[in-house]
Amino acid sequence: MNFDFVLLLPIFLGLGSFVMITIIVAVVARAKQRRAELQAEVQTKLIDRFGSAPELLTFLKSDEGRKFLGEIESRPKLSARDRIIRGMSKSLVIGSLGVGFLIIGFIPATYNEFCIIVGFLFLALGVGLLLSSLLSLKLSRSWGLMEEESAHLNA
Repeated sequence: MNFDFVLLLPIFLGLGSFVMITIIVAVVARAKQRRAELQAEVQTKLIDRFGSAPELLTFLKSDEGRKFLGEIESRPKLSARDRIIRGMSKSLVIGSLGVGFLIIGFIPATYNEFCIIVGFLFLALGVGLLLSSLLSLKLSRSWGLMEEESAHLNA
């Protein structure tokens, strides 16, 4: 009986990992959907609150309206910045992990080809993520999602 369980263990672990990934994806998708529904509800209530277009324009021209619009307009900029920072931090962690594997693999007393291969793979992934983040930064600036550094420093 114990022998059969050992043979079936990889199957259970494989299926379990797929089920876990499916649950995580479903939960994240549901959270995004709920956030979008709440945002649409707030926007609908805001539009319903104003009886006519001139009332809405008067609100948007007021200080409170400008502040409200500023918060809405700054969300994509903050989101782009946060994603770029997360990408760069992930690239540094994965690249450091690759360097660690390479160091372990090239130690003469414990020379290990597996560690060298894994190290180069992680290092390549880290460099790829870093290049992707830098490209995202450049594109975000050219599309106006992020301001230039010189404009930020002068303000």
